[in-house]
Amino acid sequence: MKPLTLQQVRQAVGGRALSQHPAAGMTVSAVCTDTRMLEPGSLFVAIKGEIFDGHKFLSEAAGKGAVAAIVQDVPDVNLPNLHFILVPDTRAAMGKLATYARQRMTCKVIGVAGSNGKTSTKHLIDSALSSKLRGTISPKSFNNDIGVPLTIFPADPNQDYLVLEMGTNHHGEIKVLTEMALPDIAVITNIGAEHLEGLDDLMGVRREEASVVRGLNPKGLLVVNGDDAELLDAVAEYPGKRVTFGFNETNDLFAGNVECTSTGTRFRLNNSRREVFVPMLGRHTAANALAALAVARRLGLDEADIIASLAEARGPEMRLQMQKTDGIDLLNDAYNANPNSMRAALDTLGALPTLGRRVAVVGDMRELGKASDRYHREIGEHMAACPIDLIVCVGTQSSLTVEAARLKGYPSERIHHYPDSVAAARAVPNLLRTGDLVLLKASRGIRLELVAQALAESRQSASFRKAAS
Repeated sequence: MKPLTLQQVRQAVGGRALSQHPAAGMTVSAVCTDTRMLEPGSLFVAIKGEIFDGHKFLSEAAGKGAVAAIVQDVPDVNLPNLHFILVPDTRAAMGKLATYARQRMTCKVIGVAGSNGKTSTKHLIDSALSSKLRGTISPKSFNNDIGVPLTIFPADPNQDYLVLEMGTNHHGEIKVLTEMALPDIAVITNIGAEHLEGLDDLMGVRREEASVVRGLNPKGLLVVNGDDAELLDAVAEYPGKRVTFGFNETNDLFAGNVECTSTGTRFRLNNSRREVFVPMLGRHTAANALAALAVARRLGLDEADIIASLAEARGPEMRLQMQKTDGIDLLNDAYNANPNSMRAALDTLGALPTLGRRVAVVGDMRELGKASDRYHREIGEHMAACPIDLIVCVGTQSSLTVEAARLKGYPSERIHHYPDSVAAARAVPNLLRTGDLVLLKASRGIRLELVAQALAESRQSASFRKAAS
């Protein structure tokens, strides 16, 4: 971030200085909302939420070298070295300041939206670009109205690119993020049943994700999944250039002859002889790679260089990540789940070769609203049709998944159900055998990583006992 004077900060956020003698020419070099990460010379933003209140940490911010703070409550402490800027809403003010910082950038900003695959696509875009260009991506899932600003602020404004992930769980959130970030390129990965408690239904999801075009540069590029005709209708208003991608041959970029193995995903680009390999699992990886290819082309990279870079890509943790655990192959996709990503993970499990059994450890999918029962039953029916040897379900809603799988003829003796991840972590290691391929998939709140930890500890203990004997 280019240093900002306090006057620039105040004007950008529409705030009022509370200091009687604000320091003329004083600048801030960073923006922070967490005093544990604060550096001297920073601007501290006192975010106020239902549980956490940053105003309680103003003294700590001053002690760590902050020179100014944006507040929405008049402070009850006297901190002469900390200049206060009062605003109605610190969260909204941080967004305004992020837009101001973004407008001072020369790099190309790429926004990634969609129901599934945002984080993986973000990593693939970075892989495609980073061998020839210099840039950064948002850490982890910094994809809301706090995470996006906190990605914009530390970015070098003179780098070549910045990739931002844009998430949503209610109407209007993508619009806020895209109008904050003002992307030059926007990607919509796909549409699926997600956060239906706030987005109502699939058309609500489409409209919400399509609103990324509201802030997109009209002379920029929209990269959109063309396999969804209704999504294309939803973004029809965008006046700029559009590139479609997917598996249908009607797309500008499409993947054919897709082959999934335990080492990654291979496909042919537009039925040509040009083969693309990505060392990430699942058929959907091919579509995500096409989106990355479209972005890299737009930024002027040679196609051969892009394909070579994608072959070295590395995905995020706990997203269909293959882990070897002393005789067990663990397909860790425990970060989050919705119906589309759950089906994709189950299909990947069914497609991968294994010397042992295919075991699906799946948990509740959260935030599906009134449609939750239906989607959990559909996943049970889907599992019953997959080549899966053992099903383990975790959580309250997953009882419906168990019921649906049984009704579709899946043998009851090969289904186990546990109320939570703690109970599952105690039981699952005893269900497995050497050579098994195990999928972990659930919404983040189910915490299936506890099962992964228990499995690793159990296998290590067994290996130690065997070596000792």
